[in-house]
Amino acid sequence: MEKIDQKKFSRNSFQAFLFFWAGQLFSILGSNIVSFVIIWTITELAPNNNTVLSIAAFLAFIPYVIFVPIAGVIADKWNKKYLILISDTMQALLTFAYIVILALGNLQIWHIYVIGFLRGTCAAFHEPVSFSVLSIMTPKDKLSRMNGLNTLFSSLVRIIAPVIAGFLMVFLNPFWVLSIDIITYLIALIPIIYIAFPNMLESPKELSSEDELKENSNSKGDENGSFMDHLKEGFHVIRNIPGLMIIMLMATLSNFFFQPLDALLPNFIRYTHFGGQQELAYFLGFLNLGVFLGAIIMTVKKHWRHMAVTITIGLFSTSAGLLALGFVPEGNFIALYIVAAFFLVMNPIVNGLFQTMIVFMIPPEKMGRVISVLITMSAIASPLGLILAGPAADLLGSISLLYIICGILSALVVTLTIFRKSAWNLMKEGQRLQDEAINTKTQE
Repeated sequence: MEKIDQKKFSRNSFQAFLFFWAGQLFSILGSNIVSFVIIWTITELAPNNNTVLSIAAFLAFIPYVIFVPIAGVIADKWNKKYLILISDTMQALLTFAYIVILALGNLQIWHIYVIGFLRGTCAAFHEPVSFSVLSIMTPKDKLSRMNGLNTLFSSLVRIIAPVIAGFLMVFLNPFWVLSIDIITYLIALIPIIYIAFPNMLESPKELSSEDELKENSNSKGDENGSFMDHLKEGFHVIRNIPGLMIIMLMATLSNFFFQPLDALLPNFIRYTHFGGQQELAYFLGFLNLGVFLGAIIMTVKKHWRHMAVTITIGLFSTSAGLLALGFVPEGNFIALYIVAAFFLVMNPIVNGLFQTMIVFMIPPEKMGRVISVLITMSAIASPLGLILAGPAADLLGSISLLYIICGILSALVVTLTIFRKSAWNLMKEGQRLQDEAINTKTQE
């Protein structure tokens, strides 16, 4: 194999990021196949038990709340290559452990709980680092389209992954299906090894891996602050941006009401609509098809002239999708697939526009810690939503009724927050900064 030129794939090279990003798409494929196998296995080990599903989803997600703040500070301070390498490798090892347990025939629910928690921990360290790499290695005039492109291909992978997993599980033992994750990890490992990852944005020159190590050693003096000091600084930056806190409050409450969809979907398909592995795979495929279509729009459209209105429509459309899902007649999979396909079309557009605004407004050297605070704030209610989803569905006696209630409450939250003056002005400011960046690039 020909050796890759380290200087070519330097830390300020957009081509280097694309190389890394392509490898990560393979990693996403493997991770989503593992997730599908695990959630279907739970429905077999604990039939029609909504509480067990809730606990599993809770344990897989709670690491985001616990570790993302720490991971964001680390993303600003430590070697990004090693952080991504360690988190990806640990996830592959956990998949291998799961394969061994399956092969021995000793799988228990508590095994799934432990592995889910540890995989979630790895992902919690991986996400802020990856976002930091994207924001630093992508030119500002390409950020909006790169966010859309990232969502586009990620959603395409998530369309394919459950279909592959559902099809293969009909013919193969689950541990053979899980082995795909090991292969995709090895593919993703190649760019991680060869690319010199960024640490700070200030240095415009291209650096080789050797140069990067020298710079890292010279920046040790900036690492004396505690984690809490850096997090407080992140909160301070957020508080100084009017409207951002109210937007995060909206995201927090909205995430709470959407957790039953994630937690209870396997039982919703298997026991409410009497479907099997392939029906769950197709539903997930159509759900991500909507994300894929939205990402295409986000990628193709260069300039968003009505950002605030677009975001508002997108937020209400997702609430309407959850509401509609609860009204689908029992066993009507065609209707389920149609609702799934349109459910999240606006989601990548809303997220892409918000991410673009944040990147324009946050100093690059503080991006990691601020992103960590934003992720933590938006996700803080999610574990509570996950752990309550199962008991709530059992109490109501219907997952469909729970979806209807959550869709109504989500729409109410959007109504009470997005139309506040500070939130609306924030979106208008994001519009101005986007227009300014595009106009500057055009003049050049």
